Amino acid sequence: MLAYLRLTRGYRTTDLLRWLLTVGTAAVVTALLLRALGRALSAPAGTDAAVDRLLWCLPALAALGYLAAAWARSLPLRRPERVSGLVAAGAGPVRLRLLLAGETALACAIGALLALAGFLVLRAHWLELLPGTRLDPALGLPAGLPTAGTTTLLATVPLLGGLAAAAAVRSTDLQPGDCADRPQPRPTVPYLVASLALPLAGAAMLSAGLHADGDLAVRTGWLVGLAGIAVAVPALLYAAGWLLAVGRPKAVRLLAGRGLQADSWRLGTPLAVLAVSAALGAVALVRLADEHGSAGTPALIETALLALCVLGALLTRLAELVITRRTAYASLRRMGAAGSVYLRSWALRTGAAVLVLLGAGAGAAALTAAALLN
Repeated sequence: MLAYLRLTRGYRTTDLLRWLLTVGTAAVVTALLLRALGRALSAPAGTDAAVDRLLWCLPALAALGYLAAAWARSLPLRRPERVSGLVAAGAGPVRLRLLLAGETALACAIGALLALAGFLVLRAHWLELLPGTRLDPALGLPAGLPTAGTTTLLATVPLLGGLAAAAAVRSTDLQPGDCADRPQPRPTVPYLVASLALPLAGAAMLSAGLHADGDLAVRTGWLVGLAGIAVAVPALLYAAGWLLAVGRPKAVRLLAGRGLQADSWRLGTPLAVLAVSAALGAVALVRLADEHGSAGTPALIETALLALCVLGALLTRLAELVITRRTAYASLRRMGAAGSVYLRSWALRTGAAVLVLLGAGAGAAALTAAALLN
């Protein structure tokens, strides 16, 4: 295994930045978990506040897992020479997955230990962030830290990051060769039907629940509707690309339409997550501001963390798409195509993707607002 770890050395600047961001994200998520533990230790006996605070940490954990999965999935595409070198050294798909999982888990473990060190420093009052003892309830003072609970929370973050990284990488991604040239499938008829039926079914269930005062129907309709919107984003991107290229398009429209159709699967998932999470975060912050006068610091931190993770995953996917376009654009340049053609097609493709994103975000926000008003 040491031979494979030696081959992973020689990080580029982007790789080092990705690793440091993983460490920072894991540290913030661990700090939120330790704060929930501290609040649970300070809460009166017999209350279920500990469970509620741990549930508030689930979005942060999901954001960390999604970011780790996106970065692990992009590594074989961005650094194919690393995969080829490891395969030449005798590493198979299982060992490559373990290597990616171990790299991510190590970064998450370092972040978790940094968060624990900061937590212990604050508990010992070696550093005072707030005057007096205002932080003591969040730190669990004067109670002692339970060893089992603290160890479990610390192990959750690297375990989640490693599992997400290992599960995100497919066997085809680890095969030597250029991943960018592999064709992307078209949306099937059942997928198109589901992308149309799920949002409509969710909205209908939500409307029926609001009229009948049924909390279960409202929550079910809300979840089904959000899932339907997320499923529909790749299909909408593909449809937008088809509309751009329909008829007798010129070079700009043809490049934009065909490019958007080819990118609909790779780009659809991060755009769907961005639209849904942005809608959830905005409506949740408005709800907190209405109830408590201002959104609490943990809620703001968690919202900012979720936004950064989703944007990081989206930027990673956009970098992948830039790589996939190099081969096609190189062929067109050799044929004498003007550089303005690429710029205008990029602008047209980006505008269509932004319209799809705004529509999905508006739909998700409307469903969430209706569910919260119940």
